[in-house]
Amino acid sequence: MASKVDSRRGEGASEGGRPRKPITLSRDLRRKARSEFSKWAPTYDSHWLNHYLFEPSHAILMAELKSARPGRILDIGCGTAELGSRLASRGWQVCGLDLCERMLHHGRTKSNGGPGSLHLTVGDSEHLPFASATFDVLTCANSFHHYPHQESVVREMFRVLRPGGRLLLLDGWPDHFLGRVIYDLIITHVEHGLVWHRESHHMRAMFKQAGFRSITQKHVYSLFPILLTRGIVPPLESTGARGGPRP
Repeated sequence: MASKVDSRRGEGASEGGRPRKPITLSRDLRRKARSEFSKWAPTYDSHWLNHYLFEPSHAILMAELKSARPGRILDIGCGTAELGSRLASRGWQVCGLDLCERMLHHGRTKSNGGPGSLHLTVGDSEHLPFASATFDVLTCANSFHHYPHQESVVREMFRVLRPGGRLLLLDGWPDHFLGRVIYDLIITHVEHGLVWHRESHHMRAMFKQAGFRSITQKHVYSLFPILLTRGIVPPLESTGARGGPRP
C-alpha cells in the first residue's frame, strides 16, 4: 500500500522508502528562486525547455479545459504568462501569480485583446493574496517542485477555490524510471537539492488531506514524463460549512 504524507512529521519526513528531504529555510529558497528566474526571464520563452516541456504541459491543461465554461482562473507560478494569455484568448478571466516580478514584466506584453482578461501579480504560493472561494479553476504547471512547503500550498489552493472548483496541478513524474533519473538525480543536482518532485501517491495524499475530492491523475509519457493531478472542491451541501481540511 502506498504510504501517505504525514503532515505531523513535516515535509522532510521519509516517505515510501525515499530519503528524507532536508528542510531548508524558506526565505533562502525564495531568494534563490527569485534571483535565478530573474536572470532567466529575458530568454525564458525561447529556451529549449519551452519546446520540450512547457508547451506540451500547457497543451495538456488547455485540453483539460476545452469543454469548460470560461470563468475565473488562477495560474500559480505563471512565469511569463504564456498559459494565461492562451486562456484569456478563450474568454477566461485570468489571474497569474508568480514570485518573480521580472517574469511578470515579460508576461504583461502578451495582452492579445481576446474576449477574456489577464491580470498578473507578484505573490507567494503559500500565502495567496486572494479571498477564500474566489476562483472556479486553479492551474499550476511545472513550478510545484520549487515550493518548500508543498502541503501548505495545496491547502491554500483549496481555500481560494469555490465549491465545485477544480485544481489542475501538473509537474514532473518521478515514479517512472526515466522520471526518477531526470527529476530526482539530474534536476535535483543542478538545483543543488532545492527542488522536490513528488510521486503520484504523495500528490493524491496531499490533495485528500487538503480537502479535495474526486482526485484523479494522468501520466503523460514524453521526453519529460509528466504527472497531472486533478481535484475538486466538494459542494457546500455535501460537506457542511466551508473551511479547512476534511478528516
